[in-house]
Amino acid sequence: MDAKIINSLINSVHSTFKTVLKVEPEIMKPELDREIEPKYPIVTVIGFNGAIEGNLIYSFSETTAIKVVSTMMGMPYETLDELALSALGELGNMTSGSIAMNLEKNGYNVDITPPTVITGKEIKVTAEGVILKLPLNIFEKGDFEIHMVLRGGK
Repeated sequence: MDAKIINSLINSVHSTFKTVLKVEPEIMKPELDREIEPKYPIVTVIGFNGAIEGNLIYSFSETTAIKVVSTMMGMPYETLDELALSALGELGNMTSGSIAMNLEKNGYNVDITPPTVITGKEIKVTAEGVILKLPLNIFEKGDFEIHMVLRGGK
C-alpha cells in the first residue's frame, strides 16, 4: 500500500478528530489485516471510488459513541437514537471527505459515498482488497478503530 495513502488516512483522522471532537487522538501503528471483524458494535461504512476504490469502516465502543455524539451536539447525550447515529455517520463523512481531499493532493482523485451506520453484536464485514487496520485511542485506550479496504480503481 502506498505510503501516501496511509499518510492521507492518518493526517485526516488526526485533524478531523482534533477539530470536531476537541481531542488529541492517539493513533497507533497501522497494520495489514486479513479480515474485517469490527471490535465494537457501532460501525460506520463509507465507500470511495475513482483512482482507487474501497471502503472506510469506522468502529466505536458504545461509550465512545456517546461521548462523540455529546461532543458533536455540545450537550450531554445518553442514548444512541436516530439523531445520535446520524451524528456518528456525519463524523465518518467528515473524516472520509478529509481523506478524499488529502488523497487528491497526492494524485488519487476519489469520490465518497454517503455513510451507512450499523449497530449490533458480532458484526462481520466482508470486503475484497488490501485491508489496513488503524487502531486509535480517542477518549480511552483502544476505544476506536478504522479499517481501510483498498482495491484498484479506474
